[in-house]
Amino acid sequence: MPNRNRLHGEEGRAYWSMVLPAFSIYLLVMAFPIVLSIVLSVSNYSGGKMFGGEPWGFAGLKSYARVFSDPLFWNALKNNFYIVLLSVFGQLPLGFIFAYIIYRRLVKWPGFWQGVLYVPNIISVIVVGLLWQTIFSPNGPIAEVMNDLARAGFQSRLEALFASVGGFNVDDGLVSKILDMAGPAALDWFSDPVPELKELILSYEGAPLSELIGDLCNLFVPRWSPEFLSKPNIAMLPVLFVILWMYTGMYLILFLANMQKIDSQVIEAARIDGASEGQVMRYVILPALSGTIVNSAILAISGSLSSFSLIFAMTGGGPSRVTEILSIYMYNNAFLGRPNLPLANAISLVMVVISFILIGLTKMAEKRYGGKEE
Repeated sequence: MPNRNRLHGEEGRAYWSMVLPAFSIYLLVMAFPIVLSIVLSVSNYSGGKMFGGEPWGFAGLKSYARVFSDPLFWNALKNNFYIVLLSVFGQLPLGFIFAYIIYRRLVKWPGFWQGVLYVPNIISVIVVGLLWQTIFSPNGPIAEVMNDLARAGFQSRLEALFASVGGFNVDDGLVSKILDMAGPAALDWFSDPVPELKELILSYEGAPLSELIGDLCNLFVPRWSPEFLSKPNIAMLPVLFVILWMYTGMYLILFLANMQKIDSQVIEAARIDGASEGQVMRYVILPALSGTIVNSAILAISGSLSSFSLIFAMTGGGPSRVTEILSIYMYNNAFLGRPNLPLANAISLVMVVISFILIGLTKMAEKRYGGKEE
């Protein structure tokens, strides 16, 4: 009996000697910050020395009330849900389809396409954000293409107008047509557009008509600018496109790796029985990957709610903060201007709760509609 007790004691000491270091690190790195965040969210702490500094204490749920009454919070939450929807119903289906095409070798050089689709995911997030910010900028490639198209279209219409009157045979009707083509841009240059523009055109008489047309294009064709990035209804579209482009490859790799674990004989048997590629994908591959799909959805949801770097690098929250998401909203309250740490911690905890709710709904959907992964 004493030997047995001594043996149990030695086992207990060995157990705790192995578990305690990891458990202590967990308490220090995970549990303590979570508890501190909860405490700060219901406090009136205003920064500075936490202990021994300015007194602080319990303030109730004021920070949470302020969060839910702030329009910026609801705008950020809406943008986050856009990202969640894109991730779950955009990245996952595309990643699955691309993985299936590569796995079934429905395209040539599957290894090449696997690499091409995954490359955006291994580039630095900041580099990607700055790259696409440049692409969408007024001096980027999109602007150049749009400017060239606008100039070419305006020039062709000007040439047709002057050809119809035989060159410099200018009258008020021709001038009015040019002004109609120019639109509001004409008002920026002339106080009395018809006579002033007519006088300008006649001053070119004797010069090549192409010179006049070129100068009129420079005068009236507005340069393209990404003003749409500040419009609430469409400002998130470029951001969502970049997120879709960048992260789809990650889910492709996840799905492809798990597809390669499926017994190929099962697929071949289905093909012999007359199943089409679509039926193989629906009735063989999808049920076998139900667990992977759910885990990928959880990754997509948690990643969508915690995304920060890419959007901050692209827009910094955007003009009028229309592209702000919850993490940037929290960052702005925690570090910009006069920090409001209780409010920032309240925002972070709201994000955690939303994440748990969405993940719970995902697990419920799996139990209700999903298959069982072998």
